[in-house]
Parts: sequence; structure tokens; C-alpha cells
Amino acid sequence: MGVNDLKDNLNDINKDDVFFRLNCELRDSDEICNLTFVRTHDSLVLKKGTDGPIRFDGISSNNSYEYARYKKAFSEIIGFSLKLQKQSELVDAPLEAAILPYYVSQSVGWVYIRESIGDYRFYKDFKFDYLDYYCGIENLHDRVKKYDLEKEKKELAFELNQLSSYETKDEGLKISKILHERFKGQAVGFLEEYQALNGDLFAREAEHTKLCNKISLLRGRKKVLSQVIANIKKQRPKIDQCPTCEQNLPGDLKDFYNYSQDINDALKENEKVKNDIKSAVAKLNSIESAVSELRIKIEENFGVLRRLKAENITFDSWLDHNANLRLLKNISIKKASCEKRMEDLKSEIGGIGGEDGIELKRIKKEEEFLGIFKIKAESLGVDLPKEKKYRDLYALNSFPCQGVELHLLLMAYNFSFYEMVMKNPNVHSFPFLLDAVFKEDIDPASRSGIFDFLSRETKKSGQVIFSVAEYNRDDASFGPLFNIQMVKSKYFSSDTKLICIGDSKTKRSFLSDSSSIDDALIEDSIGLLETV
Repeated sequence: MGVNDLKDNLNDINKDDVFFRLNCELRDSDEICNLTFVRTHDSLVLKKGTDGPIRFDGISSNNSYEYARYKKAFSEIIGFSLKLQKQSELVDAPLEAAILPYYVSQSVGWVYIRESIGDYRFYKDFKFDYLDYYCGIENLHDRVKKYDLEKEKKELAFELNQLSSYETKDEGLKISKILHERFKGQAVGFLEEYQALNGDLFAREAEHTKLCNKISLLRGRKKVLSQVIANIKKQRPKIDQCPTCEQNLPGDLKDFYNYSQDINDALKENEKVKNDIKSAVAKLNSIESAVSELRIKIEENFGVLRRLKAENITFDSWLDHNANLRLLKNISIKKASCEKRMEDLKSEIGGIGGEDGIELKRIKKEEEFLGIFKIKAESLGVDLPKEKKYRDLYALNSFPCQGVELHLLLMAYNFSFYEMVMKNPNVHSFPFLLDAVFKEDIDPASRSGIFDFLSRETKKSGQVIFSVAEYNRDDASFGPLFNIQMVKSKYFSSDTKLICIGDSKTKRSFLSDSSSIDDALIEDSIGLLETV
């Protein structure tokens, strides 16, 4: 049917240029339609009912265009619509997934669950999507969006972990942080003291400037007063002459009084200015001394801090570590941003609904499955494990046993799940194929129990095909494993079909003489392969 999985096992047959033909019936409600598949190498011809045959070339690779074309056509015919999540998108499931519930392989089917055909490791939550589909549970919540959000959350968690790891493991950052803490107290104390001293210095320097301006003003005034006094002394009434007209100045009593008053006022003001200058200069000297002391103190304090050492690291070296401190600050900012975004993502993921309802449906299906599983396990005479993870449908991945017990548990599981699938009218169904039902070293009693179990199951289920190994040599010293004809008559109905490969004697004898095959069937198959 165009499935490429395990095709390498047929290399010994395919090298002889054989072709395979499969005739089957497609039953949809009350309609029955014949389907014919003819394949050789990487070409396949499909014929449905009275429709013309369709040819597909180059389908040996699941990634080829022709295979995708065939996959779409075949999926539409059987109504297969399972979607699986691959990275951040939903894609059509491979054709192997359409066969998986109906096939138990000899190589891994009696050891592992859901691994008989196909490789599903690269699909996210394959088990849940697969079981939901075949159990009839619709999974409608926005999974791709949720996947993208969870992916971003994981990336942020990884980035946050890397930042934290870098912050704690990088020796340079650790040293810078330690030095920062050790110098921080001394530096802060210095800065506080420096700020106070610098404020005092600024105030005193401002006062120094004001005093300098005041002294300059007073000295200018004193110069003017000295000139005024000198001029007044040359303007005595009745004695001195006017400098302009050269006449003697008036000399009555009033003029003498005014002259004496002016000279006294000028001398008095001059004395006052001299005292003000003296006081201002004294204050200026005091302020200059204070300013000088403050500057010396600031320089001394700063110099002391620069000479401080811790583990041979100077204050200058500490300043060099500020680059690392800035990096630490950026790391802290980035971590805070990551943590905030992760909280937002948690809210968004929590806001995507649909999971609760699906979980309830899954629980009901698990209860239904467990009821069937118990009956079939009891029928095979094997006990179910007590742990829930080995009993619940959605938890089951393997069984904690081996040998015959594992074989019987897997047989009970596969038939139980097959029954669950057959109850779902909305999915396709194929004949149930079990390869090598006696794969393990089965004892005669268990072998009879398996035949009895298969007999009961085939009477109440769809078409079941299983294979057993029969070896019947002519040499009487080697008795057969069992007589398949006797098994048929004892356990199965008369219309059970037996197909013997290699007449129970010859090994690797899948092909037989074509003379036993209808010539018309061969000609029709060749004609289909020649379809253009």
C-alpha cells in the first residue's frame, strides 16, 4: 500500500524485479468498492473501482513529491486525517500511523508499544495525538500557539540559567563584586565627607570673592576721599584762591564753619573707610586660610583613599573593575526582563483553554480500556502490573516484565486497543495483522492458551491475520512444532484461510513458482504497471 517502512528487509526479493499486487475491498457504510495496488521498485499503480488507474513514480522516498501526492490520495480514500505536531506546525501524519493500530511486528512489536511500524520520535506529543485520534477524542485547542509560547519560555529559562551561571561562575565578575563591596563603604564615606567639605569650600570661596570686591571698592573710595581731603585743604576761606578764577575765596564766619565741617567729615569718612578695609582684609585673610586648609584636607583625604589597598588592589584598580560592575548591572536588568516575560508567558499559556475537557475524556477512555484490558489479560492467564503507569492507556509505554509474561501482556494490550479502535466509527480500519505470535520461547501450555485466545478474538472482531512458524521435515527424527491443520480444526472455523510459505520445509522461500498463479491476473497486473 505504498508504505516504505522496513522495505530494506525485502531487498533479497526486490532484486529479482518482482512486483506486488494487493486486491482488497473498501467498505464505506453500505458501499463496497474494489481497490487494487500494484507496486514494483519505486512505482505504484492504484485503481479504485471502475475509475481509471493512477500511477505514482518515485515513491521510494517519503520526502519525494510523488510520495506526497500518493499519500494525499490514499489518505482521502481511507479517510485518514490524523495531524501531528512537528516543531511549530501541524502536519499530516505519515501513512505508517494509519497502519500502526492494526499491525504487530515480529522485530519490535512484542517488546515495545507503538513502535511496530514508523518512526515518530520527531513529533511532539505523538502518543497523545495518536491515542486521541483513534479513541475518537477531538483535540481542538490551539496547540501550535501553545507550543510557540512554551518554546519561548524554555528559551528564556535557558537564557536566565546562562546569565545566572555566568554571573556566579565568572571569576572576574566575582572579584569585581567583592572589591566593590569592600571599597564601597570607604568610598561612600569619602564621598559624603568630600561633599560636606566641598560645600563649605564653595561657600567660603564665594565669601572670599565678595570680600575681594568689597576691599577693592573701599580702596577706591579711600583714594577718592584722600583726593577730596587734599583739595579741601587747599580751599581755605580768605586765604586760598579759587582754582578757576584765581580770586580769594569768601571768608565770612559761615564759610569758615562749612569749611571746617567738610574737612572734619572727609577725615572722619576716610578713617571709617580705613577701618573697614582693615576689617575686610583681616576677614579675607581668615577665609583664605580656611580655603587653603579645606583644599589641603580634601586632597589629603582623596590621596589617602587612592592609597588604600586590599589584596594588592588599589583604588585605581577598583575603578577599572567598574566595567565588570556595569556588566553585572546589565545582567541583573536582563534577568529581571526574562523573569517578567516568563511570568507573562505563564499567564498566556494558562489562558489557552481546552485541556481540562480533553483530560476528562481521556480518563473515561482509560477506564473503558482498563476494563477491556483486564478481561483479555485474564483470558491469557497473565496478571496486570499494579502500578497505574502500566495500566492507564495514556501512561503506558512499556511493561516491567520479560519473556512469556511480556509477550502475553503485549498481546492483551494490542487486542484491547484494537477493540477500542474498532468501536470508533469515524476512523478507518484494516485487518489486524500479528507477525510471529510465538516469537518468544513459548511453552506448550502457553501456546495452547494463545491459540484459544486468538480463536475467541477472531470470532468477535474484524479480519485477523497472524503468522506462526511451522517446520515439518521428512526426517522422522524431527517432529513438527505443531500440526497447523490440527490447530485450525481445533481452534478456528472451517472458513479460516491458511497460507503456507515454503511448504514448512524450505527457508527464505517467500516466492513460489508462478505457474500456480492465474495468468490473467499476471497479465492484468502488468497492464496496470504500464499505465501512463
